[in-house]
Amino acid sequence: MVFIDINIFIDKIEFNIFEYEYEKKDILQDKIIVPKSFNIGDKLNYIRKFMVRLIKQYKIEKAYMNIEDDLGIEAINIVKMEGVLDELLSNCGVEKCI
Repeated sequence: MVFIDINIFIDKIEFNIFEYEYEKKDILQDKIIVPKSFNIGDKLNYIRKFMVRLIKQYKIEKAYMNIEDDLGIEAINIVKMEGVLDELLSNCGVEKCI
């Protein structure tokens, strides 16, 4: 079974894709740097397209999402990013784990 662990920050999204059968085997660990010059709509579209490719390429079945603790003034944009990722996971048939 293939999992993705997603950490959402104001300016980036870190992720770790791993397979777990009898033990954890890391497949890919990387991050998406969100361009500061993009408006929020373009940022969300950028994130969505990137994540769709990852989900399809690695056939991800389950996902964990974590949000940065110190949100500050950017809380609304992080909630929007979480919402887009949550909707994307649901549409792709990826089960979200808590």
